[in-house]
Amino acid sequence: MRTVFTIAIAIAALAVAWHSGPPPVRSHPANADARPSTRPVRANGQFRGMAVQLHCNEWFPDVYDQYHPLIAEIAELGADTVQFVVHAWQDHAGSLDMHLDAKRTADSEQLGRLCDLAHASGLRVILMPLLMLKNPRNNEWRGQIVPRNRDWDAWFHRFTRINVHFAKIGERHRVEALIIGSELIKAEAHTNRWRRMIEEVRQHYRGKLGYSANWDHYQTDKIRFWPELDFVGMTTYYELAKGPRPGMDEIDANWARIKSAILAFQREVRKPIIFTEVGWCSQEGAAAEAWNYYQNQKATAEGHAEQVACYKSFLKTWSDEPAVGGIIWWEWDTSAGGKKDFNYTPRGKPAEQVLRKWFAEKDERSLTDKSKAVPSTADRTPDPESPGSAAAE
Repeated sequence: MRTVFTIAIAIAALAVAWHSGPPPVRSHPANADARPSTRPVRANGQFRGMAVQLHCNEWFPDVYDQYHPLIAEIAELGADTVQFVVHAWQDHAGSLDMHLDAKRTADSEQLGRLCDLAHASGLRVILMPLLMLKNPRNNEWRGQIVPRNRDWDAWFHRFTRINVHFAKIGERHRVEALIIGSELIKAEAHTNRWRRMIEEVRQHYRGKLGYSANWDHYQTDKIRFWPELDFVGMTTYYELAKGPRPGMDEIDANWARIKSAILAFQREVRKPIIFTEVGWCSQEGAAAEAWNYYQNQKATAEGHAEQVACYKSFLKTWSDEPAVGGIIWWEWDTSAGGKKDFNYTPRGKPAEQVLRKWFAEKDERSLTDKSKAVPSTADRTPDPESPGSAAAE
């Protein structure tokens, strides 16, 4: 009985912690080509959506033209949220040249138009700037960043400027949530610098703030700035099997073990969890190394079946968990997808049908079971800034 009472208290505390958001979607100035969805815009409950990475280069610089058709597809899929992933750049893990690349970073005006179109189409928006390495040395990645001469003050100064840049865009276009970093393992130890950056970002953005931790590096002894944020972001690239073609029993058992540890952490941190990257390639071995999208690189019926098994097991484990404030699937992109595709996208694959069924079930439940809806707050006050492009500071 004591255990049941403790769990009830924890869930009640979670509801209070999440009570102030996500903020409701307001009416937005629609683009000429934005056709409002007939689906109701729900400001309550769990974020249920798809991630879209906004890639661009010197040959295809117009992000809006490339990606606006995906918004209608995501709304038709049944999602209620789109997570736009935009890129900032650093040369390698030891450099100090962090910047927005005019040829490779989504243009502010076009990004804003995409946010407005998503809202007009009945979707909530999460904005997730992602730091990328242009010239990684020896396969290094952002989790290994340690700036030259360990000049963390200079590194965080640049990092703060980039986050403020996107915070201003998020505020101007009423983005519901902003993620101020992802998988920056070596940088996470600098708690006071994170706190100062969070304080600065909050001066420019009034929505929900979170950080996306790597799947194996989220604990409170590793990240001590969770109390300053509104939610815990987390990726899902766990080892769920020992090899390719696992049975559902093996995947389910591993999720049960992982879930126990995550919920113990959640009871400690008392913040809702948003899974910011939920995804597995349609490759054999995806359950064993979910992060390794180049391990197999061939499409097989068994690979598609493994992707489906991972989707179903995740939903069985997490879909109805009160501690979860959001599930964002990785990813919906401009590729054709289909049975010849072996990457993360579920588009045109058996996994897409799993998502369609789940989105439809959650839609029906959210319209009939009001007792589980997360209360929303009153609207934010109007932004005094006029719409337009926000330049990097």
